[in-house]
Amino acid sequence: MHADTPRHEDDLSEFERRLAGWQPAPSGAGADAMLFAAGLAAGRRGRTRLLWPAVCALLAVQAAGLTVWALAERGERRALAARLSEQAPAPDAAPPTFVADLPGPSYTPSPSDYFSLWRVVEQDPERGPAAQQPASPQAPAPPPPGPPILRAGQRDGLPDL
Repeated sequence: MHADTPRHEDDLSEFERRLAGWQPAPSGAGADAMLFAAGLAAGRRGRTRLLWPAVCALLAVQAAGLTVWALAERGERRALAARLSEQAPAPDAAPPTFVADLPGPSYTPSPSDYFSLWRVVEQDPERGPAAQQPASPQAPAPPPPGPPILRAGQRDGLPDL
């Protein structure tokens, strides 16, 4: 039992006694009548009475239309495939003239091109670009100093405003 829960009627404060004395009026509506009234109010339909059936009907018509369209497209695709297979040229036939009329490639790779260098490295790793660069006798120079990094609580080096 909780330590603050009174055990006797004498242990109640004035406020607790007043709260304990409050009882629902016997002449008021019962719980069943209140639940019935709430259900009746929830069942009433306003202006949107036909909204959900209309939306459902619209979606059903749309689904049926898309199904008919997809079946028609499938039939057309099959008919086209059948016509193309009937008209397929024999393998001994000459290629169409438009393929022969295409110009040749206009790009000529340079020897310093990435793919050309990669081909060289694949064939002989000793001749690759890394092997062609002379090794520098001295260490590389350190990077140039950047702006100073400010830290929390640091007071020197603040920019002038």
